[in-house]
Amino acid sequence: MLRASGKWQEQQVDSVAAASLRILGRLPDPGPSRKFQARGLVVGYVQSGKTANYTALAARAADAGYRIVIVLSGIHESLRTQTQNRLERELTGHQPGGVGPAEIGHDWIALTRPGEDFRKIDERSLQSPSPFLIVAKKHTTILRKLDEWLDSAARFLVNKPILLIDDEADQASINTRGNREFDPDEEEDQDPESSPSITNALIRQILRRAPMAAYVAYTATPFANILIDPTGFDRIVGEDLFPKDFVIQLPRPAGYTGTEELFGVGAQGRQVLQLVPESDATALRTTRRRKSAEISLSPQPWGLPASLTEAILAFCVAGGVRTLREVTLKAHTMLVHVSARKQDQARVAEQANEQLSFWRAAQAQSQDLRPLLLETWKKLKNGVVPPAGDQEVVEAALKVMNSVEILVLNSDTGEELEYEAKAGRHLIAIGGNRLSRGLTLEGLTVSYFLRTAAMADTLLQMARWYGFRQGYEDLIRIWTTDTVARWFGELALVEQAMRDSIQALDRAGRSPTEMAIRLRAHSELMLTARNKSSMAKLEQNTWSGEHPQTVLLPLNETEKLKSNRDLAARLMRELTPERQAHGGYIAHDVRAKTVVDFLRAYEVHEDIVALRPRALASWISERNGAEELTDWTVFIASPEGRTSVPLGAKQIGLVERTRTSSESIGTLLDPRHEGVDLSGGPGAYRREGGAYDAEAMRAARPASHGLLIVYPLDPVHLGVTEVDCVIAVGLSLPFTSDEDSEWIVNEGLING
Repeated sequence: MLRASGKWQEQQVDSVAAASLRILGRLPDPGPSRKFQARGLVVGYVQSGKTANYTALAARAADAGYRIVIVLSGIHESLRTQTQNRLERELTGHQPGGVGPAEIGHDWIALTRPGEDFRKIDERSLQSPSPFLIVAKKHTTILRKLDEWLDSAARFLVNKPILLIDDEADQASINTRGNREFDPDEEEDQDPESSPSITNALIRQILRRAPMAAYVAYTATPFANILIDPTGFDRIVGEDLFPKDFVIQLPRPAGYTGTEELFGVGAQGRQVLQLVPESDATALRTTRRRKSAEISLSPQPWGLPASLTEAILAFCVAGGVRTLREVTLKAHTMLVHVSARKQDQARVAEQANEQLSFWRAAQAQSQDLRPLLLETWKKLKNGVVPPAGDQEVVEAALKVMNSVEILVLNSDTGEELEYEAKAGRHLIAIGGNRLSRGLTLEGLTVSYFLRTAAMADTLLQMARWYGFRQGYEDLIRIWTTDTVARWFGELALVEQAMRDSIQALDRAGRSPTEMAIRLRAHSELMLTARNKSSMAKLEQNTWSGEHPQTVLLPLNETEKLKSNRDLAARLMRELTPERQAHGGYIAHDVRAKTVVDFLRAYEVHEDIVALRPRALASWISERNGAEELTDWTVFIASPEGRTSVPLGAKQIGLVERTRTSSESIGTLLDPRHEGVDLSGGPGAYRREGGAYDAEAMRAARPASHGLLIVYPLDPVHLGVTEVDCVIAVGLSLPFTSDEDSEWIVNEGLING
């Protein structure tokens, strides 16, 4: 169905297929007479296709023998209905335009419907061999109904394995209180704070109802899930939701626009961010009305703030460009998120409607708006591929201005986006919490975002501009304050460090109870709420003044060895280093990005500690933001008179190292090599007795300057026959200013 839709690229479908199969492989086999309580976590990207992944997982799980699939879909009915509709198209075949009906005897039985959450039915229906689907809100009333129904159906659950998929699993599901210890003399009405929070307890109780139950949490912001007490157990509702069995990072989808593209290194040179003055942010939270007789062709102090007026004009122009590019299949949306207060949302909507009405009235009075739109287009077009001449873009933008609709989305208005029923509209969506999580804004190009938050996970979930923007990714513009922009810039590093840690766990083949996932602390934001992070413990971590190196090599993993050899060859071709007197080739003035990319691609042994290349790469990127480690030298060791092999365009002599254990070579770095790029060379840094002083070399190194050393090792001395050289690496790093750099780990796993 996905391949036939025309909306998915082949590689995207392949990725969903592979990732869902991988997750299924980590779930217990629901064979006869088995009992299990599994816990897992799947980490995606904000608005990146998590729903498609768990839809595929549900289909695979049903094929494997799971018979009840429960999807907990957020806390709002609008999101639950959106999910129900999608699953009825893409999983059960109950809606047209989807997967089609199942074979007789394999039909899904849906116990919830669009607009109708779970309600109790005759439990005898569970005698059917068909798989059952329940899409429920994470609302205590609904969860109690579901729990009571499963309790009454206990006799039918013996052979009905449950798969519970918790969408947005860091919202409402986390236990923010305690767990009741086993005490036969304890009264049931003990202190409520010692029992789990209600939603968390109900989810755990639902899982306990079945002898075979697997819980899979899905979220893009898993900070709270990672920090659940791994030993948490309540004597009534059982074990907590810590993902003890697996944590899987979904692959980054092709064509995805995320934090890195918008706020990280990938955003350099692009004008994505437009800064909003604090005075404009203040104006949107005060009562200020326009003089009724005025018609504003340009921003005026008594109407909308200038920055929001400019953003609306940019939205009209972006819509004109999309129209000329024929990107018209989906709606076109602008996000306005200035406050959680409904009265602020209503006032901004009223002012925006007035502004649009005045522009339209101006056209009716033969006032020419084209110069205003042309000025906006000239500001927007930097980095945009023009679909036509300037005047054609302006004319298309003028048509968009006349068709823009404004919707206020909050619990008072009850309005819905209705993308499917009313395709192709140009919408300005103004709201707060209902726009903060889960809900997809189709065709989002322009965002006006002033909302602040104390927690990183909350802020990331509010940012609806992430996702797939095929055909108009160059039109994305974000109006926000300097403070929020700074927060998101650092969040790019926090996210990358978290994903690196998850992937390190996976490569090591360890369970989350055996190896703690490390979270980089944000300098200004808490990662998640305090009541969700009682197990958080700060650790300091920096490579300032260090010389990390690969002393443990994947000598028994041929594919890794080949990948590293190819990586080193590409580096040689890219840098074309020159021969140097200290036994190797050297390249000066290397960009930090080259080193970062090399480290991210470098394959290591799963148990490596001395050099964690992806975490190290994230740290280097972070230091770049502080104007440190911006300049690099790359040295490729190549001793003369040794066996040599072609690497890139050079003939490289091989370095001899031998094993000190099955896969360890002891120390890799030759101390003199840490001074190959310093003034006076290594000879200027000797201790008494003539030994090279590598620590003094690092101390002499400017904070802006790092050294990457590549060692092509002779495989004969390592007992390796599959490759002609084994690539090992080391770095010589200066003392940087981040001695107090902090990481967050789960206190319950520190000794794991």
